[in-house]
Amino acid sequence: MKVSEAGPPLSVVLSRTTHDALRAGLIRDGDAREHAAFLFAREVAERTVEVTDVRLLHAADFNFQSAHHLALVDDVLQEVILRAHQSGSVLIEAHSHPFAEGSHVGFSLSDEAGLREVVPHMVWRLPARPYAALVFGRAAFGGLYWSTTDTTPTGAVDLVVDRVRMVGSDESLRRWRGTLDGPIRQATTDLWR
Repeated sequence: MKVSEAGPPLSVVLSRTTHDALRAGLIRDGDAREHAAFLFAREVAERTVEVTDVRLLHAADFNFQSAHHLALVDDVLQEVILRAHQSGSVLIEAHSHPFAEGSHVGFSLSDEAGLREVVPHMVWRLPARPYAALVFGRAAFGGLYWSTTDTTPTGAVDLVVDRVRMVGSDESLRRWRGTLDGPIRQATTDLWR
């Protein structure tokens, strides 16, 4: 399947205040480590979700945290799954690649391996709703979403911040599907200005 055959992007709607708080939690000046968060959202239309809350993760939430890898404490993942299940929320994971500059942002090979392991579990535990993953660099972001139990992502993710659409990189979607040919979605850069 070519990227052009992938589903339309999932739109993740959030306020400027929420966006700025997420950015401050993920990309920290003077801290080269990756950081992470979980976003809880409600479906407002087909392929559109609105963020209702964000849980920024802290040092105690990780078994391991470095500039190139994160490992969550098992209880954290169970907590956010339970919260999403009880509230009927769409769950979105987010983490940072603070070393990524410009518009080239995508999941690392270890990120993809983790997603291949966790996504089937997430879509089974949180049925009938999409699951999404975001990765943020210093100036752009990328994302994938799954709308079914299929292990192949349905499409990429865009952010809509105070009604302004920010296009996410589709590098990870293209690599996942093995289709590096064709036009590349131009990611919105300078997200944080």
